[in-house]
Amino acid sequence: MKAVEKPIKKKQPGTLRSWLLSYNLAMLCVILIFVIILFSSIFSLLGNMQSRTNQYQAINVLTTQLIESRDLYHRYGNAPDKQSREEILSDYTILNREIAISLQRLKVSYEENPKLYFLYKGIDNGLDFIKLSLDQMEGLDPNTQTKEYFSIYYSGDKVYPYLQDYAFNKYLSYEVEADATWMAEAQSRVSQYRTFSVFLFVIIALSYSLLVYKMTMRLVRPVNTMVETADQIYHGNFDGPPIPLDGPEELIYLEQNLNQMKQSLRERLDMIEQNAQLEKLVHSQELEQMRTTRELEKARYKALQSQINPHFLFNTLNIISRTALFEDANSTVDLIDSLASIFRYTLEYHDDVLLKDELEFVRQYLTIQQFRFGERLEFSIDCPLEFNDVKIPPLVIQPFVENAMVHGLEPKEEGGKIEVAVKKEGRRLVISIIDTGVGIDLAKLNLPKPNGKQHIGVKNIGDRLKLYYKGKANLAISRVSEEGGTSVTITLPYRIRREA
Repeated sequence: MKAVEKPIKKKQPGTLRSWLLSYNLAMLCVILIFVIILFSSIFSLLGNMQSRTNQYQAINVLTTQLIESRDLYHRYGNAPDKQSREEILSDYTILNREIAISLQRLKVSYEENPKLYFLYKGIDNGLDFIKLSLDQMEGLDPNTQTKEYFSIYYSGDKVYPYLQDYAFNKYLSYEVEADATWMAEAQSRVSQYRTFSVFLFVIIALSYSLLVYKMTMRLVRPVNTMVETADQIYHGNFDGPPIPLDGPEELIYLEQNLNQMKQSLRERLDMIEQNAQLEKLVHSQELEQMRTTRELEKARYKALQSQINPHFLFNTLNIISRTALFEDANSTVDLIDSLASIFRYTLEYHDDVLLKDELEFVRQYLTIQQFRFGERLEFSIDCPLEFNDVKIPPLVIQPFVENAMVHGLEPKEEGGKIEVAVKKEGRRLVISIIDTGVGIDLAKLNLPKPNGKQHIGVKNIGDRLKLYYKGKANLAISRVSEEGGTSVTITLPYRIRREA
């Protein structure tokens, strides 16, 4: 049986008069929106043009100010007495502030235009140099310290031609070059605006025609629907859908009366169909809930299983360590403890670690290697206590120690020594790893190990350091001498992060 459909009621359908007003207002709003978009684009274009004109004015003003500044500089250098120099210096200070304001108007970032940025920095640095020269000249007596005074004077005066060339020639040339590109783009944009205007006119005309057609159909369609429904009722067909309450208020009143004639005969059928649909919906929800519960239990099982394996590994290593301790196998105990520490350090996920923990991890690794190589391996780790709480990315030192073992000491029959040292140079922390091996081939650092096994390559460590320190970390690898040996230097910003 067909589902019972309720008449679709429209909120405040309005009269025929309100319909006509609404359609006309909607069309007017569309026109206004398109006009606003068009004029906004035009005003944006004019704004850019005005901005570029202001740039030219700023360049001319800056050039004039630089000429005046040089004149004051000459007058200061040749002033007969200290009082005259102080008056000239006062005028120069005022003019220098005006130059700074003009230069600020020309300021541009490196990302916007690298060429203009370097010219801007060149002018700014040149002005600073001239100001420094004036400060140095102010503390000298031109009568008794003539040679030193005029040496500083001429060194500052040589900067002015470069500044004027930067401002008037190069800066203006780059601006003209940029404006030529912008003007070509502006002409293309004007052509696009012209095409857009024609397209806008066509769209408005089509939209208005479409709205008129739609309004006509919204008036005719309800009338045709009521005629068809009246014919079905006349022939005893009450299963048809109700008439949608569509159209102005005058037509909705007629539609409601026709629907009420059919409502009483369909209510029971509606109730039966709704009950059936409700039972079906409840059943589907129960099935979905059971499926969700099953997936949740499966996820919990996998999570528990992933936790069991590391704990089982550590517990097993502890049991072996205790057994070896009871058997007085002290070397075996040390070896197993070192291995457990390495497993625990590598399996735990950390965004960063303390430097002392990273160095302890390196110590445990070298301890295990010392069991293997015996007297062929010597190592030392030197880190002052004040650096213990420095935080670094995990696994940035051990891979280089491993490279020193595999590529440096292992091929060398008599073995060698590995030194890890940490020191502070200014505001930087320097970590060095030096070995006395055969001298590692730098081209092999990022190659995969045999048997398909991979190690953490130099590029990987460099990328992580760059990401962690935002490009402020350095990594350098060099050969100690022609006879052998490799030196790795990691330079980091010195900072200690404390937990909140």
